Amino acid sequence: MDWDTFAKHAHKIADWSADYHNTLRDRPVRSQTEPGKLAAQLPLSPPESGETMEDILSDFDSIVMPGITHWQHPRFFAYFPSNAAPPSILAEYLVSTVATQCMLWQTSPAVTEMETRMADWLRQAIGLPEGFEGTIQDSASTATLAAVLTMRERKVNWKGNTQGLKPHDQLRIYCSAEVHTSIDRAVWVSGIGDKNLVRIPSTGERRGMDPVALRGAIVADLADSIVFNPHKWMGAQAE
Repeated sequence: MDWDTFAKHAHKIADWSADYHNTLRDRPVRSQTEPGKLAAQLPLSPPESGETMEDILSDFDSIVMPGITHWQHPRFFAYFPSNAAPPSILAEYLVSTVATQCMLWQTSPAVTEMETRMADWLRQAIGLPEGFEGTIQDSASTATLAAVLTMRERKVNWKGNTQGLKPHDQLRIYCSAEVHTSIDRAVWVSGIGDKNLVRIPSTGERRGMDPVALRGAIVADLADSIVFNPHKWMGAQAE
């Protein structure tokens, strides 16, 4: 596909996108299809040659769209909808067009500096103190994993990545019994282990972690000497 052909189809898809969102409230929220119906319309073997964009867009309308649950629907109340506002779609278009890789400052100076500044804006917006820094993660799961890995390394004096966890005291994570599954995955990936994830009952109308139960679990674990001893690495001031 040359860029002139790309432009022609891009205009069509832009018009289709606007029409989709303008008529979204008239569609059923959930897909009305049955399991296996979409797969039955797809060939069992990969195609030997490409198809025209007209055929691809036709298949998209007739095969894909009937099997879509509409996350941007005004009556969709699960998970995290409303992440496809017009400005964000246009921004995604620009990001896809430039297709830059953002590994280091030198690979994408503008991206690195914009993210740094926007992270500081976020700090200000939620009232964190000046000097508090961070990065923008792409999902809850990666953000949770980054937090757990940072906690792990801090508790083992930044030696976990070089020495592994075996030379160190056992680590423990306390969480609500209703915690997001990203916590479980982070515990597995970080090497802390599922048996060291202690689930604390929730309490109250807002289902917060029960502080009395949390204190009791920590005290019991310390008494049994099965949790990390903060004095070993950080001294008595860690209390």
